[in-house]
Amino acid sequence: MQWRNTGETYGLISIVLHWSMAALVMCLFALGKYMITLDYYHPLYMRLPELHRGGGILVAILLVLRIAWRTFNPLPALAGSPRETALAALTHRLLYLLLLAIVLSGYLISTADGHALSVFGWFDLPALIAGKENLEDRAGEVHYVLTWLLVLLLLLHVGGALKHHFIDNDNTLRRMFGVRRTP
Repeated sequence: MQWRNTGETYGLISIVLHWSMAALVMCLFALGKYMITLDYYHPLYMRLPELHRGGGILVAILLVLRIAWRTFNPLPALAGSPRETALAALTHRLLYLLLLAIVLSGYLISTADGHALSVFGWFDLPALIAGKENLEDRAGEVHYVLTWLLVLLLLLHVGGALKHHFIDNDNTLRRMFGVRRTP
């Protein structure tokens, strides 16, 4: 398998970025939904938010890498009608935008008190906006709504890939697994 994309297939870097982000986002969503059920005395009450914040920063890093890679590496041609390809392009842009907004709202939740955000103890991100009244609560509401919008958009994305695979029988899904078209 080649590292770079071609006109027909995704390269290894695009595939690894795609699936690592997909796995991380799904884990963070599940972790976030579980975290909000914990009470203060639960043994994981302090540890899980720390993991969630660090994972969110990893998503941000992967997102920047993915956008940079996509910018300087040609994408394979999209399959489908002009309307489907336009919808696919819009969906990808919205996914990136939502991920960015979710990361930013999570950052605001974490730094609203003026303290830096520690990322797994590796480095700290300073609090750039703090001291605003109800910032943590407002950012939390935005974060919550955006994560559910992301889930809906991901369902559309997965549904489109499955439609291409099972109904259109084209190469859309296979190439994101690095599998060449079967005759």
